[in-house]
Amino acid sequence: MQVKEEDKMNVDNNNNQQQQQQQPNEETYLNSLSKEELIEIILKKNQQQSNGKQTTTSTTSTQNKPTTNKKKDKKSKRKATELDFDRFSRRFVALKVAYLGWHYHGFAAQQCTEETIEGHLFSALQKTCLIRDIKECNYTKSGRTDKGVSAFGQVISLYVRSNLKQGDGIIPPVIPDDDNKNQQQKNKNNNKKNNNHVTPIEYPYVRMLNGVLPPYIRVLAWTPVPFHFNARFSTLYRTYKYYFNPAGLDIEAMKEAGNHFLGSHDFSNFCKIDLEAVKSFTRVILSFDIAPVPVGQFQSGGLYEATICGYAFLWHQIRCMMAMLLLIGQKKFPTTIIKDLLDTSSAIAKPSYEMASEIPLVLYDCGYEDLEFIYENDSHQKLISSMFNVWNDHYIKAAVSSLMINSLKEIKTFTIESTNPNTNSNSNSNEQQQNCTNKKGKGEDISLDQKINNLDPKRKKLYLSKFGETTTASTAVVDNSDTSSSSLSTNSTISTTTTSDPSLVINFSK
Repeated sequence: MQVKEEDKMNVDNNNNQQQQQQQPNEETYLNSLSKEELIEIILKKNQQQSNGKQTTTSTTSTQNKPTTNKKKDKKSKRKATELDFDRFSRRFVALKVAYLGWHYHGFAAQQCTEETIEGHLFSALQKTCLIRDIKECNYTKSGRTDKGVSAFGQVISLYVRSNLKQGDGIIPPVIPDDDNKNQQQKNKNNNKKNNNHVTPIEYPYVRMLNGVLPPYIRVLAWTPVPFHFNARFSTLYRTYKYYFNPAGLDIEAMKEAGNHFLGSHDFSNFCKIDLEAVKSFTRVILSFDIAPVPVGQFQSGGLYEATICGYAFLWHQIRCMMAMLLLIGQKKFPTTIIKDLLDTSSAIAKPSYEMASEIPLVLYDCGYEDLEFIYENDSHQKLISSMFNVWNDHYIKAAVSSLMINSLKEIKTFTIESTNPNTNSNSNSNEQQQNCTNKKGKGEDISLDQKINNLDPKRKKLYLSKFGETTTASTAVVDNSDTSSSSLSTNSTISTTTTSDPSLVINFSK
């Protein structure tokens, strides 16, 4: 121990000697420098000292302001916790979607607007972190509906994130082998510690998506599908329903005309022509029926529905078909016009008509082979309650509209003969002219006494003072062609007088 202490003392002495030797060396060095060089050295030392103060103040400020660091930490954590989809499994699934398309610009996504069914579906899939990019998901759809058209059986297929490692339609994660081995070892260790083995459960796709979708768009069910599945080309049939009011329509004539649609026909006269996208206008209709809508708790009686089933349909085909059927129901066209328009060799000109409304049209079902959808119980009950709220809203609006219609029918109305204020004065002047003047071309005369009575008081007094009362009479000529003059007596007398003074002649036509 004493030896070690002596060694330490020797080391300290040596250090002191070195410092003492360095000090005179520094003094000689500084004395050798010029004035400008000394100023530069002083400025550098001042900068070093100021930098040291800034570091100390920054540390104290960070202690005084912990919230800003927390915010930065949260942002950094968010960046760090972004999902790496390569570390998760993917699953190829089909989703059954229902929507009321009255407020949307069709099903297909568009660049000019976000108010489309697909646009909301894509944003919901990204919000729930089920997909990273729609271009990487092998996305397909059963069909596209136009603006205002609704659907209950629309089907889409795509790859989504999965919580399982094995199963139907599952693709394992893209992870290095070392990481896989480490995860497998961790899982084995956890299973040894926990005797109760918990099997993983798939994500609740329906509940996740409906939680962020608008109320008029809902996912009904999902199911895993094989890798060769295609929502469009795997469809066996498509069924549409169209609702209408039968008031003033001949339903039997519409049924008779609708039967001509059955089978394979050229529907170029019943669609909107798109030569760039469509090469053939031949389509097959499997079934067609018109029946009254059954009355139920959530169904109003009095409406009819047309159910049309086929393999595929052209652009606006259903609406054009229903437009012609409604015109036939109004008896504006015969039932044979459907057969004539389907026969393109007959060269019958397509009549001009307005296409049927898109509001009553519904894509009801899309059929597939060996495809059973999974309806989650909890999500299904929430789906029923949300759709009931939508129905209740429209039911109340319909009640308000019916109240206004019934109230308007009960109001007693009256007709106004003329709204022009000048008609009264004109009618009065016409009556005066009829009383004072002869009707041209009808040969009618009135008595001289009536003419004198129609004169002004001054003229009447002048006439009576000159001629006195009339005494002579003659027979008036009556035109038998005018039935309105039949009330005049053919033997009525009028007074006639003659005078040689032209100034006393009175013009009674004025």
